[in-house]
Amino acid sequence: MKMGKEIYELLLAYLREDISEKEMIRLQGWLAENERHRKLMEELRDKEVLRREIGTYASFDTSRCWSQLKEVMDKTSRRSRLSWSIWRSVAAVLVVAAVGGLLYRQITDSFRSGEEQVIVARIEPGRTQAVLITGKGQQLLLQGLKDTCLNFAENETLKINEDGSLKYSLSALSRMPEWHTLRIPKGGEYKIVLDDGTEIWLNSASELRYPAHFVGNERRVYLTGEAYFQVVRNEVAPFIVETRDMDVKVLGTSFNVSAYEDEENSHATLVEGRVEVDDKINGEKVTLTPGKQALLQGKEMIVREVNTKLYSMWRLDRFTFSSEDMEGVIRKLSRWYNVDFFFSNTSMKQKRFTGSLPKYSDISQVLRMIEMTTDIKFQVKGNTIIIQ
Repeated sequence: MKMGKEIYELLLAYLREDISEKEMIRLQGWLAENERHRKLMEELRDKEVLRREIGTYASFDTSRCWSQLKEVMDKTSRRSRLSWSIWRSVAAVLVVAAVGGLLYRQITDSFRSGEEQVIVARIEPGRTQAVLITGKGQQLLLQGLKDTCLNFAENETLKINEDGSLKYSLSALSRMPEWHTLRIPKGGEYKIVLDDGTEIWLNSASELRYPAHFVGNERRVYLTGEAYFQVVRNEVAPFIVETRDMDVKVLGTSFNVSAYEDEENSHATLVEGRVEVDDKINGEKVTLTPGKQALLQGKEMIVREVNTKLYSMWRLDRFTFSSEDMEGVIRKLSRWYNVDFFFSNTSMKQKRFTGSLPKYSDISQVLRMIEMTTDIKFQVKGNTIIIQ
């Protein structure tokens, strides 16, 4: 039995653990044909991450990727039998297509089809890093610091946890607070816990301005860029996230706010709880329920239902896209990897991409994954990546 689309579907069914008895018999027959098939199955079965991802992204549209893959297989089969490394790559492409971007290890093996290979320089992903600026203008580089306590004022202590996140620990004797600024560079991310217990994950190229200690009848912070919030409930003092174009007011909830200065649109996405979004341009206010997003598009605010994972997975370990234009995809990668991209043809910006890309992988793997599911090619020149 040749390794065609039928086997690919059987492998996916097996890894998703929803294979029927009849399908299992066919798969066992394929495994019994030779040692290579059994070795491939062992490698796939060892990947626990692969198993989880297939369950999540099994609905990914693979038709385009399968067509591209079939062309490569047909070319190679006319010349010689596929080598084991190529079979391994074939399996990887199939699995990757199914999960919408899972970067399986075997993807690093190249197709030996005689075509020119793009050599990608090693560009590392972002990491935990930030600069803390106190009210007095002192700057502290928060990189590589763990399990450390810093006394920056009387009765006020900063603790850097074992995971590198920043936590404020202030006593009841703290006076009127000074304002701090946490600045995240390109190629960075950072988590902070404010003195009320609110947790905030800041994305690359973002900045948060906040009081070291909340007082009064509101908890207000100022955001440029993107952040995910888990706000501690306090009905007496609502939490307010202020951006250039909108304010997001909450009592206690989880939500994401994106308000980059280099993007035309801003949006607030509610995961759980309830928030009020104030359009500062038009004075319009809307209340969001879980699963809803307030999108500020030019002079208009639109409320729509969205998949919240698309706007919150970045704080964990993935970039997740659903038919997003390539310009938006590249913008996110540029911030995270701190690398410049150049479109050789501006029409490429409108091409769409759907998939899930691992956040902490070398950029060469990420680019290869995009290449395999689109007709886009990348060429690296120094710290600039050309999109062809």
